[in-house]
Amino acid sequence: MTAPAPDELAGRRLPGGTSRVEGYESLLMHDAVRSPRAPAPHPIWAFLAPQRGMGPSLGELFASFGCPLEAGPLLGRFGARFAGPLVLDAEHEVHGGITTVRRRHGRVLGTFDDVEMVLDLQRDGVPVLTATYGFLLPRRGVAAPSEPSAPSVGTPREHLPHLPHRGPSLTVRADEMKLMALLLRDPNPIHLDPDAAAAVGYGRACVNQGPANLAYALTFLTARRPDATLTAFEARFRATVVAGDVVTPAAGDDGTFALRHADGRDAVTGRAEWGPPGPWRSL
Repeated sequence: MTAPAPDELAGRRLPGGTSRVEGYESLLMHDAVRSPRAPAPHPIWAFLAPQRGMGPSLGELFASFGCPLEAGPLLGRFGARFAGPLVLDAEHEVHGGITTVRRRHGRVLGTFDDVEMVLDLQRDGVPVLTATYGFLLPRRGVAAPSEPSAPSVGTPREHLPHLPHRGPSLTVRADEMKLMALLLRDPNPIHLDPDAAAAVGYGRACVNQGPANLAYALTFLTARRPDATLTAFEARFRATVVAGDVVTPAAGDDGTFALRHADGRDAVTGRAEWGPPGPWRSL
């Protein structure tokens, strides 16, 4: 499949549509990411809800970019800024598209496209949140760009060594990845089939979804600030997490946070912003 040039992707609008999160799905999400069940949806729905209404599925989107799932597209970063509550069992409108595409080169991925997608979620025309996704699409067989090489994906370029608050460690389980795949509507076989994970170099252990890793950290963050409102966060995905790995969330007093492997490597790093208590909490 031929990879389109970056300028063919940048500025592309997505069809958009509507997104709806059912109450039972919200409860299942809490279960899938080890979060206590609560009436309010988990903040990781900021990733899922806009994506559900963008038009194509993730698999279809990547295929239209010339990078099908079997080629190994990755989630490099994600951020959300909240304007109001995500209402369960209600229709929300989604609008957005591809904002920027940069062709880069790294030691791990080789040549890849760094694709930014921005989606706005609204209800009855009133903004709910803006979600910014950063996808890394391998471009095997494409010549490296002339610009300087990018740092290797998976290398903790901004390691956060001084995070005084640590949450409980957890062991990642393959069965929870199956539930997460259903909620994400993500058919990527590396989350479901050890052989598929091995075929792309991860060993015979299913690969945990990036949003699930971020959700573990967000669960810890919101538990620490029960009387505040999470107004925004941004995160980068630094290292792969697979079934059987032990990971620990950590946070600083300035909004920084991380999800760390047992050996100290950062799987996720990020920063959160908080506001005073409001009629809506995490979302």
